[in-house]
Amino acid sequence: MSTSCALVNLRTLAGNIERVRACLPEGLKLLLAAKSDAYGHGVEAVARLAQEVGVDWLGVATVEEGERVRAAGVRLPVLLLGPALPDELRKALALELALPVFDLETARALDRAAAALGKRARVHVLVDTGMGRFGLPPEDAPALLAQLRRLAHLEVEGILSHLAAADSELPEDRAFTQGQIEALKKLVQELPDRLRPPLCHIGNSAGLIQYRELVTAPPFTMIRIGTLLYGYLEVRRPWAEIVHPAATLTARVLALKDLAPGGSVGYGRTHQVTRPTRVAVVAMGYGQGLSPRLSGRGVVWVRGRLAPIVGKICLDHTIVDVTGLEGVQPGEEVEIFGPHLPADQLAERVGLGVCELLVPALRGASVRRYEDGPQRP
Repeated sequence: MSTSCALVNLRTLAGNIERVRACLPEGLKLLLAAKSDAYGHGVEAVARLAQEVGVDWLGVATVEEGERVRAAGVRLPVLLLGPALPDELRKALALELALPVFDLETARALDRAAAALGKRARVHVLVDTGMGRFGLPPEDAPALLAQLRRLAHLEVEGILSHLAAADSELPEDRAFTQGQIEALKKLVQELPDRLRPPLCHIGNSAGLIQYRELVTAPPFTMIRIGTLLYGYLEVRRPWAEIVHPAATLTARVLALKDLAPGGSVGYGRTHQVTRPTRVAVVAMGYGQGLSPRLSGRGVVWVRGRLAPIVGKICLDHTIVDVTGLEGVQPGEEVEIFGPHLPADQLAERVGLGVCELLVPALRGASVRRYEDGPQRP
């Protein structure tokens, strides 16, 4: 028997996709971000679902994830959202992945690899408008685009940038984000027609929620969404309250223990027992992706009630105060997050972004299961 389980409701995920698409302008392409094993939901199952419901593109973080998508029988266009290593270029092209480029040296290497394979390399020029991670400055993009046109085995099908603070509502961050959007928009609008790629994209989940009119209007022709489609809002707007969490994470109780006043719980003795206390030891810890930030601050759902986490999260275990909860037994399931305790609410409780909590924990579950039951309310 598994000690922890990530349960993914595919019908809920499909419903999220359908409802969000209905809010997008007609003709705007949708890329479902499936990086980091589809945010812990399982890249193969999510990719197959995306293909079934008519998503236009998938985005992955690594060539290995792209390989898993292809092995799952999915033929959708797939964009690698970060650069490939030099020794991965031929494999990426063989898998028919589109790749980001932001320097001529990499573009020439891709051109040579494509020629050797008898293929055309599909690329998206990555512009750094303020993320400070990958990409070239906007002012250098026209020259690179002109040089790429001379490479016979290269096809420039897109231009993109990444928003750095789209989830922030601080005035200075809102101004920064709008500046990023405007920088890419201005760059693309000023390009001559012969250099302007058909796809232009900058919007992510938070960008769509806060700046829907900006990131879905021309010259933008595609939107990249992850967190929102999996059922979470990184920033609140009424129009976006249309999605539901697709995943539930549970773990099982290993043992129970009665503690007397004066005792302590866990490493560092950070929780001091002040009353007769019963604790349950749950079979999941930071080694399985639970954030240590939950130590002494988080809660779980057990027997119809929220129960506080006490002491430090351990490598493989979490200790929960179940005093007064009748009938808790070894082997029963505890909800780490799910319908009774949404991951975004738990993350907010301990000062984390939802993905910081959600993704490592889902990926750390000892088993992942799928259901096609009714969508969650």
